[in-house]
Amino acid sequence: MVKTFKVEYCTILFLIDYNILFLLNRKVTMLHKIGIMSALILGLAMPAAAECLIQKDSIAGIKLGQSLKQVKQKFPKAKMERTSDADGVAFVAITLSKDVMVITHQDGDGDPDAPIKLHKKIDFLITNSPTCHTASGVHPGMKIKDAEAKLGKVKEVHLSAIESREYAIFTRQPKHFTFEVERGTGIYPGKGEAPNQTRRYRKTRHISLISVSKYN
Repeated sequence: MVKTFKVEYCTILFLIDYNILFLLNRKVTMLHKIGIMSALILGLAMPAAAECLIQKDSIAGIKLGQSLKQVKQKFPKAKMERTSDADGVAFVAITLSKDVMVITHQDGDGDPDAPIKLHKKIDFLITNSPTCHTASGVHPGMKIKDAEAKLGKVKEVHLSAIESREYAIFTRQPKHFTFEVERGTGIYPGKGEAPNQTRRYRKTRHISLISVSKYN
């Protein structure tokens, strides 16, 4: 005679001999232990996420002055695709992992609809990935007031005429860095038309993008 028993979502088929219950319990316990061990082994086997460091000449190991061909050689699994801003400026988005994306601009690359030019050199790097950070720990998504502890007080918030973008400038801001902040950060005089600038800002606002460039 055959019966079916359900033990912790696993259906186990066995002959109705109550002496087998002891063996069944041992089997379920063993499967549970094997499951835990397998999860641990898989966890150890997964590669650790590489640190995404923002430096004066690089982001996540992608450097100013490199060509995209060199980036591809260093990161063979990286995904590259065309993108552009509202002004039609050509960029290449490089996805290194599910948590890290770096936007690059190449010197002399002006057509966002053209094929990606692997030989042209990078002159501008941007990221909005919160996992990427400077040596002092400043990262996209960080509150501006918290970043002041690392970079000094905000001395100016600038409202650009291009897409009404806003940038914060800190008193101890490193050279070559730019910190774009959320829209509506600055409290501007008058009607707040762009371009504009102020020292007053809303304390709840965050850094949205960090970029490095050889031109800064």
